[in-house]
Amino acid sequence: MDDVRSALIKSKVVLEGDWAEDEARRILAVMQRIEALAGKNVASVFNGQETIFRHSSRAGRVGRTIGGTVELDAEWTDWTLAHELGHRWNNAWQRSPERDLRTRLQAGRLEWLKRPLRHFEKWLERSLGLKKRLDWQALWYHTGIAAPPCGSDRNFNASEDLAECFASSVFPEVAKGRATKAAKRGEKSDWDWGTNHKEFNETTRGQHIMSQMRKISIIDQDTHQKA
Repeated sequence: MDDVRSALIKSKVVLEGDWAEDEARRILAVMQRIEALAGKNVASVFNGQETIFRHSSRAGRVGRTIGGTVELDAEWTDWTLAHELGHRWNNAWQRSPERDLRTRLQAGRLEWLKRPLRHFEKWLERSLGLKKRLDWQALWYHTGIAAPPCGSDRNFNASEDLAECFASSVFPEVAKGRATKAAKRGEKSDWDWGTNHKEFNETTRGQHIMSQMRKISIIDQDTHQKA
């Protein structure tokens, strides 16, 4: 366990609370995947900042990220971890990866209008006590000129797009299966990018994320920004 902890410390990872050895090893393994993709020390991927991990004390398989802190539910998966680290990456660079993705993919069209309308849609459901979601697809986040990484729904937005792309780059084999399932579920054949590409990193979104991950790095110690 000491060697794992040492490697995590070198990567500027802080584990708050009690973490099982298996959990620590899984976190390190994902960090090492990211390091291999970026071709640089993983700490520099996150702008030289610490990444703090906490248990959320909730049952479930998901997580949430605020600034530089990642909270993981009791049954978190490696995919969840990679997804949350996508949010962490976005935060470390003041959300520039998200903005660059939207610009490159021409995504988020009319988002200034759709976002408040989605909130109104959910308010209507609560106010009217509807058991079935309204879920107007016209209000969904516009994914741009390329297929979304693993499908889309009414909760999908630019931040989630970036996080899903990041996770898909880290685990392309998992992403391919998720995209196929999403395409069948949503009856959107164009979402199944695996029909034209062997893995996610060959797609337009994947190539952009890889380019950004390798391009964005620490220039000067004094330019670090706190998350």
